[in-house]
Amino acid sequence: MRLAYDDVGAGPCVVLIHGHPFDRTLWQPQLEALAGDFRVVAPDLRGFGESPVTPHLVSLREYAEDVEELLAHLDIDEAAIVGLSMGGLVAMELATAQPERYWTLGLVTTTVEPASPGERVQRRERADLVERDGMQVLIDYMHTGVYGPHCPPAVRERVDAMMAGAPVQGAAAALRGRAERPDYRSRLRQLDLPAFVCTGSDDPWSNATVTAEIVEHLQRPELVVIDGVGHLPNLEAEAAFNRALAGFLARHAPPS
Repeated sequence: MRLAYDDVGAGPCVVLIHGHPFDRTLWQPQLEALAGDFRVVAPDLRGFGESPVTPHLVSLREYAEDVEELLAHLDIDEAAIVGLSMGGLVAMELATAQPERYWTLGLVTTTVEPASPGERVQRRERADLVERDGMQVLIDYMHTGVYGPHCPPAVRERVDAMMAGAPVQGAAAALRGRAERPDYRSRLRQLDLPAFVCTGSDDPWSNATVTAEIVEHLQRPELVVIDGVGHLPNLEAEAAFNRALAGFLARHAPPS
């Protein structure tokens, strides 16, 4: 699966994995902020943006294999891997499968726990509804928590447009794949990597309890909670997020 991607800057490589139902443009502020010191690669996951769509169901392992194939194509042997929401699940798939390839792990507004039986049912039902009625189904759901109370209108407009433009089949396939997500807790315990863990104080999904569970299962976590923002701290609090992530990466980057 050949993914569409951005590849900017020079230096140690940082791979940015977007969430659902977004695309690689989610990371535009971070590409601009990091490209002076790092080579930054941001792919569109399968079924999103300009990458090919696979209908029905795409597993998290398949998303990870696509990224592994892209890194091989780009001759990148070592990278930091940073994922937001579903992208964090993909990042954990990558880092725990081949830890020797990654010098840091970044987990932004994500979870390490498997879906409950009820959540699995809800995700599958929502996937069916998206295929039947279109992306507005998913946009309406995302509006229940994606934005913090003070999210700038320009950010809302941009993200709403991004979600509206997502391929219906790609979004539904991701919902079904996430319903089958594994329990990452035991895998993370084995991972001896510095880990950037970030959430917003007003994120109802990756809340304090969910984030504490991530931190508890990492050997070397560095937690950043950005006050007053929701599920997209990289956009709602762009400057604070960029400072935190760039500082973390600079501290742990391998020698040039």
